[in-house]
Amino acid sequence: MKNLPLLALIIFSFTFCSVNTIAAPKTDSLFKLLKQEIATRAKYDTRKEKEIEQLRRQLRSLPAGYSEAKYQATQKLFDAFRDYRYDSTFVYAQHLIELSKLSKNSARLSENRLRLGTTLIASGMFKETFDCLRAISPAVLDVNSRKQYYILYSWAYSDLAKYNRDGFYSPDDLDKKYRYLDSAISLTTPGTFEQLILQAQQKPGKGPDPLVYYLTLMKRRLSAHEEAMVVTGLSRYRDGDEKTLLLAKAAINDIRTSTYRAQAMLSLGTALYEQGNLEEAFYFLQQASAQANRYGSRLNQNEVARILPIVAAKRVLIEQQERERFLIYLISAIIIAVIIGLVCFIIIFQLKKVRRAEQIIKENNKALEKINRQLWEEGRIKEEYIGFFFSELSRFILKTDKLKNSLHKKIKTATPEDVLRLVDNIDIAAERRQLFRTFDNVFLKLFPDFPAAFNALLREEDQIKPKTPGTLNSHLRIFALMRLGISSNEMIAAILEYTVSTVYTYRFRTKSKALVPADEFEQRIMNIQLAPVTP
Repeated sequence: MKNLPLLALIIFSFTFCSVNTIAAPKTDSLFKLLKQEIATRAKYDTRKEKEIEQLRRQLRSLPAGYSEAKYQATQKLFDAFRDYRYDSTFVYAQHLIELSKLSKNSARLSENRLRLGTTLIASGMFKETFDCLRAISPAVLDVNSRKQYYILYSWAYSDLAKYNRDGFYSPDDLDKKYRYLDSAISLTTPGTFEQLILQAQQKPGKGPDPLVYYLTLMKRRLSAHEEAMVVTGLSRYRDGDEKTLLLAKAAINDIRTSTYRAQAMLSLGTALYEQGNLEEAFYFLQQASAQANRYGSRLNQNEVARILPIVAAKRVLIEQQERERFLIYLISAIIIAVIIGLVCFIIIFQLKKVRRAEQIIKENNKALEKINRQLWEEGRIKEEYIGFFFSELSRFILKTDKLKNSLHKKIKTATPEDVLRLVDNIDIAAERRQLFRTFDNVFLKLFPDFPAAFNALLREEDQIKPKTPGTLNSHLRIFALMRLGISSNEMIAAILEYTVSTVYTYRFRTKSKALVPADEFEQRIMNIQLAPVTP
């Protein structure tokens, strides 16, 4: 009986591990499929481009001016680009508006302004969307267009609430979103996909639980695009692996349909970050960034730009912690190995003690030689920069003394305006430039090959070259200070009068563009050699 709690714990642990073992392969398998689809997305885009080119040829074959055939062809091109490219969608929406004006069809003009508004909100252009909506007269819209009118208003206020993210404006935006959504739902056909997907987004507490609608839709036969919409919405009510599985399915469908406007990839990356899976989160957020940039969605671009640097920074921090932990294990293993080796040496190799001792002395001499070389390098750097410091200090003291004497004379003999004029002549910016020029001269005297060696680590198009030979620019000075042993972002920022985030961004971006691995880049900078001392 005493062993029952232990037995229960073992059974629970086994069951828990089994569930995780079953769930993990499913997630890994779907992520693998998603990455394969990302790698081969060009084939889907090629198919899309062929469809678009065919539609363009059809449009070009039609005569100039207004015709119903031209209008229909333009509308097909708008539909083809709608989820694929913002700029082309915008252009064809404008063409449809112009054609509607030529035909003097007010109903069509309002419909096409709705199309333009849908395009604008998809790119995150809130003001322009509301301007477009205000130009539409609901009275001329038929039932379907009036429904789209309410949906667009609801969509615009929903995205505006997400963008504001505050406690003052967002509640009012959400209230308007739900009111327009209710108006749209009242115009839908009962039981249709459109009605159920809209009802799933109603205000919480109004009607059945949103899961009822999503699960009802999941039982139906859906297109790839419809399935992506449903599983993305359903994922908001799921956690853990189930949430990421749903978002991965949505992202796969988006790729297969060349849908760049969707948010599934961004939501997947965000969910993985919240779960602590930084490697996968970083990869999929990069894909979301590329997707948002290709479509031209400003809202998604801003969202990715907000979260991606946070994930990258945490990823770098964890990698650093893992390296430090590995180093501790490695040192511990080396110490244990040395102790065991020493014991074996004493017991087994007594007769070879002298020879082994000589070998140890040679190795120690090499280590001392390396240390001496490092000390010599540090000493030379300190010698040059101490001279630089005292030279600059002497120059500053002389200038201060001259200023003091001038002020004494001016105070005794001149007016306050003359004294102020003398003070205004002090050019702090020029002093700072002189300080940087002197720093550059001293550094390049020590490391004349630094710019060339630094740029050798980068692709030609990413290389950083000073405008004036024999000087450094602000970017190179950051890494010059690192070569002198100043690795703290805060200290570098204080010396160069940058913000800490600016210094971090320079370092991160440069490492990401390097020809060598990012974690090896800064070590390569530290290995750049001093110039040999000439006799």
